[in-house]
Amino acid sequence: MRRILSPLMLASALALSACATETLPPPPKADPSMVVNKAYETADALIDQLPPELRAGPVLFATFVDVDALDRSTTLGRTLTEQVANRFVQRGFVVTELKLRTAVFVKRDTGELMLSREVDQIAREHDARIVVAGTYSPAKEAVYLSAKAIDPATGQVLAAKDTIVPMDNNVKSLLR
Repeated sequence: MRRILSPLMLASALALSACATETLPPPPKADPSMVVNKAYETADALIDQLPPELRAGPVLFATFVDVDALDRSTTLGRTLTEQVANRFVQRGFVVTELKLRTAVFVKRDTGELMLSREVDQIAREHDARIVVAGTYSPAKEAVYLSAKAIDPATGQVLAAKDTIVPMDNNVKSLLR
């Protein structure tokens, strides 16, 4: 006795076989300029939100850190910090290079980390009107970046920008 597959059973069998052979999509194609573009986009957004009277004074940058370990950064965090700072310079801001100073807590392989109790003192020493700080959160398909321009005297957030950096092989390599 021959069995005939019902259309429903045939459709189910095809659907199950399709699931078994489905592959994950490949990671996004690596774009070497993406990190720079996202850093500049972040800097431009911060700058555009700042009141004009704050554009004259020096700006300090704290290394962007891992949101889950505020005393740790990676090559990605340090690179984003450098590129955001460079964009501020390109847009006419005076940026003080903290790597040349000893008044800031510099942790090997991490960068310039500003402890909150020292920010006001460091800003006064450098006559800074703005401190830019940020965090990043690595996820499976993207890195979420949050950056803030802060008044060091009051702790008031003057400007803020959230950016999504797609996870490609270049970004993965910078997170190690």
